[in-house]
Amino acid sequence: MSSHSRSRMALIATRTAIIIVLAVGVLVGLCFWGALPEKAGASNSDSASRELFPAEFHRVEMPQAKGPHVLLISVDTLRADHMSLYGYRRPTTPRIDQFAKSSRVFDRAYATAPFTPPSVVSMLTGRYPYNHRVRMFWQRVTAENITVADHLRRAGYQTAAVVSNVVLSDDACGLGIRFEHYDDQVSEPEPRRPHMRERRAAGTTDAAIAWLTGTRDANKPSFLWVHYNDPHGPYTPPDDAPVDFTHDQPKLIAEDRLLEYVKEPGLLDGLEYVDRYDEEIAYVDREIGRLLDAYTSIGLADDALIILTADHGEQMMEGERFFFCHGYNVHESVIHVPLLVRYKSMPVERVAQPVSIVDIVPTILEVAGLPIPGELDGYSLARGIHDRPPYAEGPDAEVKGRLIRTFVYADRKIVVQHGRSNIPRRSWAYDLRSDPHESNPLPVDPAESAYIAMEQIIRGDPDPAGQPTTYAKGIRPTGAAVADHADHDALRTLRSLGYVE
Repeated sequence: MSSHSRSRMALIATRTAIIIVLAVGVLVGLCFWGALPEKAGASNSDSASRELFPAEFHRVEMPQAKGPHVLLISVDTLRADHMSLYGYRRPTTPRIDQFAKSSRVFDRAYATAPFTPPSVVSMLTGRYPYNHRVRMFWQRVTAENITVADHLRRAGYQTAAVVSNVVLSDDACGLGIRFEHYDDQVSEPEPRRPHMRERRAAGTTDAAIAWLTGTRDANKPSFLWVHYNDPHGPYTPPDDAPVDFTHDQPKLIAEDRLLEYVKEPGLLDGLEYVDRYDEEIAYVDREIGRLLDAYTSIGLADDALIILTADHGEQMMEGERFFFCHGYNVHESVIHVPLLVRYKSMPVERVAQPVSIVDIVPTILEVAGLPIPGELDGYSLARGIHDRPPYAEGPDAEVKGRLIRTFVYADRKIVVQHGRSNIPRRSWAYDLRSDPHESNPLPVDPAESAYIAMEQIIRGDPDPAGQPTTYAKGIRPTGAAVADHADHDALRTLRSLGYVE
């Protein structure tokens, strides 16, 4: 072979090698980028989901579900007893009242915590905070926590979420990868604080309807979770709110009972704050009605499972330390939430027995025909109501670094307080029938079964005083814990929501 031929063959071989290397590089790059979750508001890849969870999750056979569609609606800071549905004197929830006429209504439903992250994660995982261990702001949901969206997605559902509280943004909690579509866009300037951003209920409804009528695959069953942030403080109902509540005589309050984020300059009439809170409820009620109308008009509602609840309530003027806030105790005002479930095979009735938002996940899985994992703390509400007291926990507003926990029974509540040693220090009870405002604490017998069960939970909790050891001490100026990786913007956001000073 001539030297010219050898040179030409060497050149061809070199070019071929370069092409192969480039092709492999492109292929690897595509695989790499395909394995990363896309930004919030976009669709997330299945490969990312596969790599996220423990291998055991994928070893369990998951039947392919054929339906029904599932719509989960949650409202931030909505206390049940300020809804006309639950006997409130004002017509705050006419559209929810209408929905209730064809629903199973739970009169005694309870959140698992008085602030958003731990309670929402309980709602999505069916586990209590001491098991899912999300107990701080800006704490990521770990791979060990399988959400209802993960289960449904494996079964062939198309999954989407529209959330409007910044503490549920993907940056804050890491839930974005669990959904194919995760819309956490919060960009509207607040009326009184234009430097802060929010998404009002109308924008939330618009975003949810846009997904339902645009991106949704009509050939798949869908799971859509919509979380409204109204009526979270500061209470600033829009000009077009459907009602304008008023009162006759003012009720003056001391300025130091108001946290800065909720305080209106010069306004010390407590009943005016109540008016505005109720107006926000009426506003979000209207928008929920608009969402339900759209869901019906596109033909999904008749056979769908629709659930409406809240992540927690709100203190009005019954707090020991602050008014018009939440996050610092386990009083009825902040853990008693609405819960309505509508499905064609479920009875239309009122249920008086206490239930928990951890019951939402097993209910969805059962109705979808999917197995209910044994590690869940909840029970399906599609069956008979399970006889167990709902559990909740929250920081102690009076003593920094302490946690208070409660079991709620039909007519009684027991509360146990402890510190970082996870050894019970104080306990008391309330008779909810004779003392619904929880103003008269009663002694608890340490030998009673409820106290013994609570003591076992406390001593077995892996997080001292409910604070994960994998995080730094946290920032607790007003009782709420913040993960140590929260940056300046995150802290400013939490300050605007009243969780840190």
